Amino acid sequence: MGFKNQYGQVSLIIENNVVIAHFKGYVTAGLLNAFKAELFETIKSFKGEPWAYISDSLDVLAATPEAEREMIDISRVMAENNCLTSAFVLTSAIAINQMKRILLCAKRNVNFSGSLFTDLDSAKQFISDNLKSKQGQLI
Repeated sequence: MGFKNQYGQVSLIIENNVVIAHFKGYVTAGLLNAFKAELFETIKSFKGEPWAYISDSLDVLAATPEAEREMIDISRVMAENNCLTSAFVLTSAIAINQMKRILLCAKRNVNFSGSLFTDLDSAKQFISDNLKSKQGQLI
């Protein structure tokens, strides 16, 4: 899946039970609407099984206020649909502060600084380790 507008773009890939979203540019409400539709369709295929999410947003500058509000709702739905852990690849100070607010407003119990990375490989390793640990706690 991929979507692009004049401000930014997003693509979504699945690796096992990990959803990886790659965002570039400015995150707008239009971009998030396309992302949300594809994400919600994708998580249906997990059939209630635990999954994880990586936001690969190294090339993100910031999100619009409308997009930030939409991300709060998306984050809540993710938690309600068995997303056990998330990681974020971010370097923009604005985007990092926005993500902190989003998680706080969504009432997600996430150690944000522990799930913040500057490269995708580190985020994937964190997700792999964290998902195994959390799945083990469910048994």
